[in-house]
Amino acid sequence: MTRRVRLAALAITITMVLAGLAQAQAPAQKQRGLVDISPPSGRHGLWLEGGFGWGEEAYKFGNDPYTANLGKPTFNFRLGGTVNPYLRLGGEVNAWWNSYQDNTGYNVSETLTHALVIARVYPAKSLGLYLKGGAGVGWTGASLDYSEGTSEAGFAMGLGAGWEIALSKQLYLTPAVDWYQSRYEKRDDATLYERLFNLSVSVTWQPGH
Repeated sequence: MTRRVRLAALAITITMVLAGLAQAQAPAQKQRGLVDISPPSGRHGLWLEGGFGWGEEAYKFGNDPYTANLGKPTFNFRLGGTVNPYLRLGGEVNAWWNSYQDNTGYNVSETLTHALVIARVYPAKSLGLYLKGGAGVGWTGASLDYSEGTSEAGFAMGLGAGWEIALSKQLYLTPAVDWYQSRYEKRDDATLYERLFNLSVSVTWQPGH
């Protein structure tokens, strides 16, 4: 098991624990005659989300300017728990992938991955609008002909906003815009910085009611 897989598994485990804690705080149901009277379509309990998007990636070394943006597909997965109608906590994994053949005939795969602990704040109880912030670990790497290749990890953070559009009591369509920034170890006295602007559409599932 590679270091990247171990760290991603750890991040997902932490978010599952957070989700369990938030679920435990949900209103009691059918205990001693009490019932959950929260709105059936309101935010509550466990939530899971997955989707695809388009990410514009750029990098730089030290104080150099960023390279031109390179747009490629992205994938995201998120899960967590609901503290109250205004706050959700959880974790997310976002991955950007670029594949091409270089001038020597090798197949090159470049990846940029973020695993973050996140908070989503909803300014209004009756609206699906949210603002998001988070921090965690970023990985950047490359491989030739789909071999294991090389990668390195560093600090990552993210900011974003989105809107949950109700499709049913349990399903939501969630368009979002996100910005990720990661920082890696120095190379020849120059720190590597990498950023990603991401537009995505996800499906959010809120089991329960």
